[in-house]
Amino acid sequence: MVSKRRLGAISLCATTGGFVLVEALIFKGYVRGPAWSTLAAAFEAGTVGAMADWFAVTALFREVPIPFLRRHTDIITKNRSKIVDGITDMVQNKWLSPPVIVEHLARFSVSEALLHHLGDVRHRKQLVEILRSLLARMAQGLDGPEVAGFLERVLKDQLRKTDLAQPLGDWIVRTMRRGEHEALWDLLLKTLERSVRDPAARTVFAGLFRKMMGDYRHRGGLFRDISIGVLEEVDAINVDEAVDVILRNLERFLRDAQDNPRHPLRERQDAILLEFAQRLSANDPETVGMIEALQARLADNAEAREYIRGVLSRFKGTVLDQLDSEVSDLARLLENFLEGSLEDLRKDDALRDRLDAWVRETFVYLVEKHHGYVGEMVRSSLDKLEDRTLVHQIEEKVGDELQYIRLNGAVVGGIVGAFLYLFKILFLS
Repeated sequence: MVSKRRLGAISLCATTGGFVLVEALIFKGYVRGPAWSTLAAAFEAGTVGAMADWFAVTALFREVPIPFLRRHTDIITKNRSKIVDGITDMVQNKWLSPPVIVEHLARFSVSEALLHHLGDVRHRKQLVEILRSLLARMAQGLDGPEVAGFLERVLKDQLRKTDLAQPLGDWIVRTMRRGEHEALWDLLLKTLERSVRDPAARTVFAGLFRKMMGDYRHRGGLFRDISIGVLEEVDAINVDEAVDVILRNLERFLRDAQDNPRHPLRERQDAILLEFAQRLSANDPETVGMIEALQARLADNAEAREYIRGVLSRFKGTVLDQLDSEVSDLARLLENFLEGSLEDLRKDDALRDRLDAWVRETFVYLVEKHHGYVGEMVRSSLDKLEDRTLVHQIEEKVGDELQYIRLNGAVVGGIVGAFLYLFKILFLS
């Protein structure tokens, strides 16, 4: 199959070769008659047409070294600025003009495209990774002095202005009557039980026991001091064993309180807390005064900012650790939030319409306000190309089709030449 890029050269060679061959045959007397003369005229005219179109096509892309005519060749390079201006104007003001963009946007649904794209699990995971990355960058500044200062001012302002006593009392009463505080008891008792089993707790209790024994021994006079000293020497008083007994009984006591919602410890503390909450709800002056004094001390605490920064720093570390893992609770929360939002968008036609309308209005506004940037992008892209590169790219796109101009020039020239010769011998001879 003949390449399109060779059609022009083949047509020129065919007409030129045909002209030379037929004229040679006629000159040598091998052939004669009007038919052969007409064929020779057709080849002659076809050669002229093919040559003229070769010059026209070639002159577009490169210089043709023909005296006097070369100034009108390499047209694209010599008229580059006009061509760039024309392309920029065509793209900016015709192909991508605001009315054209608005017309196409009216037929495009962003919500449908979004649902289709994020319907693929891989694309959702990519979006979650982007969200994790953005949140991680935001979290980097959580413990900054500005954030801590802002939260300090907000909290202190709220502490000074908020009537906390009665709402706090009402909330505690409702919580306790519904039994919702039992979970807090369970958590507290479990924590205490684990703390009792911790070796550090045993060290603390042993130190306290020895201190108590020392105080008791020295306050009882010489006789008690000697008696306790003798008991310790004969190992009648063993601090480590005593601490073990205390810790085992304390652990058993906490476990009993944890297993029994009606344990005396829990009931007694519940009764004290409920009485306190009821007095808050009733605006008891003495009890309300305690809460207000606490609010005032918290609001005037000079170390609040550093404490807030410490809390924020620990919170930041936890958030970054969670965001760093694909299987963390926060990562799953982001995935669930994204899937839930997509499901809501899929089911809610009105929500999709609002999203499409917002995107359309925003995009149209940006296009109308910054429409000149379209032309700047086109012009900038074209200006970066060297002359030969620009010519080569244009020739790559239209060069094959231009070869048909050369082919048609040879064919049309040949036909016109044949008709002119026939007209001359039929009507003018």
